[in-house]
Amino acid sequence: MKVAIVAGTRPEVIKMAPVHAALKAHSRFEPVWVSTEQQGELNRQALLDLGVTPDVRLAPPSPERSVGGRFAQIMDRLDDAFARIDPDMVLVQGDTSSTGAGAMAGFARRIPVGHVEAGLRTFDLDRPFPEEAWRCVVGQLAAVHFAPTQAAADNLKRAGVAPDRIHITGNTGIDTVRLMGDRITPAPLTDGLRRILVTLHRRENWETGLEGVLQALIALRDRLPDVEIVFVAHANPLLKERVWAYLGDQPRIRIIGPLDYPVFIAQLKSATLVLSDSGGVQEEAPVFGAPVLVLRESTERMEAVEAGVARLVGVDPDAILREATALMTNEPQRMEMVRAVSPFGDGHASARIARIMEGVLIPERDDLQIRAAV
Repeated sequence: MKVAIVAGTRPEVIKMAPVHAALKAHSRFEPVWVSTEQQGELNRQALLDLGVTPDVRLAPPSPERSVGGRFAQIMDRLDDAFARIDPDMVLVQGDTSSTGAGAMAGFARRIPVGHVEAGLRTFDLDRPFPEEAWRCVVGQLAAVHFAPTQAAADNLKRAGVAPDRIHITGNTGIDTVRLMGDRITPAPLTDGLRRILVTLHRRENWETGLEGVLQALIALRDRLPDVEIVFVAHANPLLKERVWAYLGDQPRIRIIGPLDYPVFIAQLKSATLVLSDSGGVQEEAPVFGAPVLVLRESTERMEAVEAGVARLVGVDPDAILREATALMTNEPQRMEMVRAVSPFGDGHASARIARIMEGVLIPERDDLQIRAAV
């Protein structure tokens, strides 16, 4: 059974590489990795780090095009690729433009679509934009939904997805984090300073929250003399320029990156506290016992907040300073978050997905059972 795996960003590669491996190990599946090249160099480096060689590389979307224009380019190129590959199923992951375009291109050709990391919702189409919309679209189109948690499965049921199409698997990103984490040593600390690791890349924070977060980081550095703040810069050149202009000459604040995935994991393992607007980091950091302050007004991963491994603080400078200071000066309080159990998986999600797909895709007749439902 030929399965087209669509990916074009670093998070997609991280979360689909173990699925690719699980399907490849199964004699009845032929996984075909289709790289949309949505994130260019970040995507290529992640493929290299995780040992994945794409079977099909598409021309990258034009950076000067709008969000909609890039989406249209990806979808058009995927439509051509699916015509050549003729897969029995299309697998997409998460909430990127590649995800939405892959699901729509597959559906339009009446190819069953499987959605890995299905059911995440903020219920606010502006936060995150456009990712929340892509999730909702794929939630309507997919024939099989691989939900990472019970809460995600419940979101799908409330949206009218039939329960027999929903499978709770855990998050495949945890599979990769556990595998890589076992091989990687923590990054060395600078002069014995405790490390606060910061990532910031969400589009909504570029527009309104960035300066407030940067102000809070300088104030936090001034308040905590035994702390170094490491800011992992995003690849976007305009965002990097703004961060460097604000923090570039600040003592005990280092700007690094963008980082290869193994190097980032080493930084994460060395962190006492993490401040981030990244969904992936909300999943990854608790694996290494690093509490997360979420720099967003809402999150589609409320399981982390409810489990006690993350706190939602938004981008108000006073709130960031207050919460970060509390955790860095009250070790018993911080340790409560360190000891909490991450809700996102046990490292075996990809194997579960392969077993589920075997039950869904292996037909009694020559034609696929699932095609009748599309």
